[in-house]
Amino acid sequence: MLNVPNTITVIRIIGSVCIPMLLLFEAKETGCLWALIIFIFCSVTDFLDGYFARRLNQTSNLGKMLDPIADKLLVILVLGFLTLVFGETYSYLLGIPSVIIITREIIVSGIREFFGSTEGDFSVMNLSKFKTGMQMTAIIFLLASQLRSFENFYLFHFGLIFLWIAAGFALYTGFVYSYRAVILLGEERK
Repeated sequence: MLNVPNTITVIRIIGSVCIPMLLLFEAKETGCLWALIIFIFCSVTDFLDGYFARRLNQTSNLGKMLDPIADKLLVILVLGFLTLVFGETYSYLLGIPSVIIITREIIVSGIREFFGSTEGDFSVMNLSKFKTGMQMTAIIFLLASQLRSFENFYLFHFGLIFLWIAAGFALYTGFVYSYRAVILLGEERK
């Protein structure tokens, strides 16, 4: 059922796919400007779909399925392509935190999928929300750093700092979710 929140989520999925395409074909100023605009829009829709679902009382199973997919696509595709775009100069500085974040996203998604609606508490931690905010801020800074208007603001360096902080939170929250999963699996064997 395509209601307002689900439509917003689908738009975020489409935007998430458009960003790497833009960076693939035009990684210079114009492509980064459009990628930045779309990324900011997608980041806002990440908040709006949940807000409207609660406000309009339009929560749905489709929305519960699509929202995490849209979130993962946005982060994984953009981080992967940023590493590709800036790889020559900053390969390990971007690559290592990106791999950590992407790995965590996949592991936590797998854990949530495996346990589904069982007794385990795998709901989103507040620290995970903070991590997401740090990731989004990092990506905004990294994209904006390619625009001549912002070249003297050290945005690339700030973007790297925020990305490494997000990677630290990703490691920690990934370990917490993994630990909870191991405990639950151990309890099932008893």
